[in-house]
Amino acid sequence: MTIHQHHLDQIDVEVLLELYRQACINARSYIRLRYLRFAIYIAVNAIAGSATFAVTELHPYHVYLALFGIVLTVLFWILDHRTQKFYDLKCRRILACEKLLGVADYFVPYTEEAPPGLPVRVVMHLIFAVFLIGWITLELLFIFQP
Repeated sequence: MTIHQHHLDQIDVEVLLELYRQACINARSYIRLRYLRFAIYIAVNAIAGSATFAVTELHPYHVYLALFGIVLTVLFWILDHRTQKFYDLKCRRILACEKLLGVADYFVPYTEEAPPGLPVRVVMHLIFAVFLIGWITLELLFIFQP
């Protein structure tokens, strides 16, 4: 038993274990949701982008398609950021439960350090920024085109 477990009775341990289970399930759900949304975003962008250039009947509406791409990117970027915040919250809850249960001291390797390389949140922000810059550039080209 760890120092933390001396202060916890069986009911507290069961409640903490249930909180831990739920936080793990929620964290996995947020990650799945994040990547599902990203796949949908890429698919819709591919359709809108190809329609912008390939469908000749849509040429009078290029400005609106580019505006749609801008709005779509901003909305999905906000959704992605919010999902990341909820995921971070669940990860903090998981770590807190592990510490209270004393599991982090003995069985779980140190997990508060991020793996090397660019963090996923930075990469996602870069991807959304590139798409947003692309759509804004197209919008400006369509507006100022002679």
